[in-house]
Amino acid sequence: MGTLLSGLGLAMPALAQTPVFVQWPLSRANTDSAAVRSANITPGATTFKHFVVSSGQPVTVSSGTTASYAPYSRQYGQAFGWNASGGGWSSTAPATGPGSNVRRGNYEEFSFTANAAVQVDSLIFTSSVLNSANGYVALTYSRSGFTTDSAEFTGGKGPAGVLASTANGTFTAVGGTPSNANAANRIQVSQYDGTASNAVRTYRMAFSGATGLALATGSKLAVRLHYAVSSSSDGRYVLLKNVTIKSKQVALAARPSLVSTTLGVYPNPATDQLLVPHASANRGAQVLVYNATGAKVAGQAAQPGTTETSLRLNTLASGLYLVEYSDGSQRSTARIVKQ
Repeated sequence: MGTLLSGLGLAMPALAQTPVFVQWPLSRANTDSAAVRSANITPGATTFKHFVVSSGQPVTVSSGTTASYAPYSRQYGQAFGWNASGGGWSSTAPATGPGSNVRRGNYEEFSFTANAAVQVDSLIFTSSVLNSANGYVALTYSRSGFTTDSAEFTGGKGPAGVLASTANGTFTAVGGTPSNANAANRIQVSQYDGTASNAVRTYRMAFSGATGLALATGSKLAVRLHYAVSSSSDGRYVLLKNVTIKSKQVALAARPSLVSTTLGVYPNPATDQLLVPHASANRGAQVLVYNATGAKVAGQAAQPGTTETSLRLNTLASGLYLVEYSDGSQRSTARIVKQ
């Protein structure tokens, strides 16, 4: 199955890896989805440092509409800020926030413990900042729960394509204590103004370049998303959903013919759209969807040479479905929940 790394233009060895897939939808709470969690990991508690979830008060967005952004919702995911009203980001008194400085000591953390030797290759999340074009994020990860190590991601893709080398989320200590170091190479987060045209802003970050990140049995992988918003007004919430950590899959060239494997589709649960990563598709490859009775209810040809296929699910009723990718030499499946 293809990986995010091939989409970034990075070389990829054809090596089998123990699969990992864990996702925090953030649509109802801050816990992960047990329905899609790999059996070889145990998720940890999701924690904030200096951030709080939304109070749910009505906010008028730049498109002129007024809406309430609950702490968790299926449409927006998690809504949080420096304070519960979505304000206080500015570093100018009387606010106490970071302003435009993305600080190492301000974050939301997602983690899991490996119950077996595993490897991960990418972090995927959908995020935007309500009512501000001056939102930023930087990312760090640790294999010791940030007790003995901390590292930055090596590259990624944002809504506009491959991120520049100067926007890869790297922290650089620019003075003060390490916990308050600023991110010199931050990523600008897209603005959400309440319109459908800019609602989906997905970021895909690579762990440790093309090699992936190996985790020994008992290791804890923790990922921190460090946000900042250069605004002093209320209602500047960070919207975050479908935070996903996934493994590098077995390359197609390394697989025997007619093998059956598990797809790492996302988001799951899904609403209108499902993304299906797969090996570089050959002619005739396709992605099919079956309902609980085994009837085919949707399908999409995988374009030759692509490593991901998008499926529209908006016409399907809520419920459980089986998604299948097949190309004549392999069959990969995943069970999904359509909301």
